[in-house]
Amino acid sequence: ELHVQIPSGEPYGSAVSAAADCELRSRGFEASTRSALKRAAFRVCTRCCANVSPRCFVGCMHYGIFPSLDCLQGCLSRNLLRQPAKGTPPEIKAEWLMLDEPHSDSSRVILYLPGGGFVARDHTASVFAARVLARLAAKRQALPAILVLNYQLPAHPEHTKQEIEATIQWLRAQGFTDVLVAGDSAGGYLAVQTFLEQSHRICGAVGICPVLDFTLSNQSHTRNSQSCFLTRRFTRYAREQFLGVSSSDPTAEATARQHSLWISSIRTETGTPARPLFLVACEQDPLVDDVQNFAARAATGAVQVCSVQGEASFHISMLLPLLASKSHRNALDQMAEYIHQML
Repeated sequence: ELHVQIPSGEPYGSAVSAAADCELRSRGFEASTRSALKRAAFRVCTRCCANVSPRCFVGCMHYGIFPSLDCLQGCLSRNLLRQPAKGTPPEIKAEWLMLDEPHSDSSRVILYLPGGGFVARDHTASVFAARVLARLAAKRQALPAILVLNYQLPAHPEHTKQEIEATIQWLRAQGFTDVLVAGDSAGGYLAVQTFLEQSHRICGAVGICPVLDFTLSNQSHTRNSQSCFLTRRFTRYAREQFLGVSSSDPTAEATARQHSLWISSIRTETGTPARPLFLVACEQDPLVDDVQNFAARAATGAVQVCSVQGEASFHISMLLPLLASKSHRNALDQMAEYIHQML
């Protein structure tokens, strides 16, 4: 049995961001200069991402960028602990995220599905855990456990779905009766897909900047091509690896539409409306139109959309260490409230 408790106090992201700004201020940088430095650094990063091959980009993410961010996150939130999940079937590789001196709800769990374009694995789960659990601690005494599923890479539409289903079955066998699925980017797609197909078994789902339309035809792919590290070249490559179909294949368009997610309404086995989805859309994200169009097609109340706007509102920016803008904090507050209501 897991016992998770989070010390009271302000979520670490706000404090870290404030500390970083204080450091820059102490060196004589005004607010406008600090913003300019952040924008310049991001432009350099975006330009580098645009000029490398997708394979090289995947290697840099999987073996360099994501582990480095995870290490930074570990330094910023030392009370966050990891524990390998024991007793799982051989095909399931997962780990628990918890905080020191814990006390958890043994019947409720969040299954987190990491992103990474279906070809790499990001380490945003630790940021999600630290920022969301800290907010939940202000709302309840017993916190839901978080299980991070490290599904096999590259992901596959059927094989990955089977991994997720097997993990949910295992969680129920461990006594968790209420399961909420969450994920970012590619993991957001998997979370939404799981909820749409198993809404009668899932309490809710959180999709943070999810890819939902594999046709890549939405205008935001062009509109935000220069404002995010997620390039069109990489998204095409990731789609090919996940769907197993080259973009030049005559069946590529049909396959992309087949695996894109659409919604008109969600109902349970009894015919009553199911609980709503919660999606996060970032203004500068190439995938922002995926979320907005998905929600526009949904029945009233079926989807809650939280928009992250302003500076640093690029893909999954709310889950990166050191970034904690007012818009990020607002989105995290809404997300925590949704999870509190659903679980």
